Amino acid sequence: MLLVAGVFLGIQAANWNEQRAEDVKAKAYLTRIHVNLQADLESIRRRETMWGQVIAYGKGAIRYAETGELVEGSAWKTVLAFYQSSQLWQWVTSDSTYQEMRSGGELGLIRDQGLRDALSQYYLENGSGTAYLFMLQPEYRKIVRGLTPSVVADHIWAKCWQQPNPSEQYLLNCDSPVSEAQAQAVLAGYLEDPGLLKELRFWVANQGVALNLIQNYNPLLKDMLARGKPEPPQ
Repeated sequence: MLLVAGVFLGIQAANWNEQRAEDVKAKAYLTRIHVNLQADLESIRRRETMWGQVIAYGKGAIRYAETGELVEGSAWKTVLAFYQSSQLWQWVTSDSTYQEMRSGGELGLIRDQGLRDALSQYYLENGSGTAYLFMLQPEYRKIVRGLTPSVVADHIWAKCWQQPNPSEQYLLNCDSPVSEAQAQAVLAGYLEDPGLLKELRFWVANQGVALNLIQNYNPLLKDMLARGKPEPPQ
């Protein structure tokens, strides 16, 4: 009986130690996933701002091309609208922890089935169904930048755009480096290109779809952050 009891207690101790090790690993993974999800929430917030600006610039440029109405009555601001509407800030999820768990067959360490399902929906849907929208390189970008004089483009990059670090990007108002007459000549060059307006319409529409899609991730991210919140240290 003592031998049987000893074996039983030894097995129980081994199981307890294994469970404890899994709990420690699970908490470490959840902490890392929490950091990844927070990073995505912040990166989405920044892209909502910038993509919204790009769409607004694009609509102003389209309005000029279709009606002749200058942006705020200024040829320069209209040139700026055409150029800034070509700006691109792609987006991908911060999925390193999830992919590590998936490849290692350790998703089961997340014992909350609802959280597991939500993570799968978030990462796998973005990885296959919608990622191409966020990673698209528009033809309009190539066209308008090829038609923009260097003095204007250099000024925009120096005074009308800012990137303090790789995770931040801002579009800024700025004064013109050229006269209104020169800016009007740039606009005339834009409209002479037969493909520019068509590609601009496509790009603005695509950015609108991408913006709607990325905004849909906000409630899902907030729910996952609440469900997967790491426990405070004991």
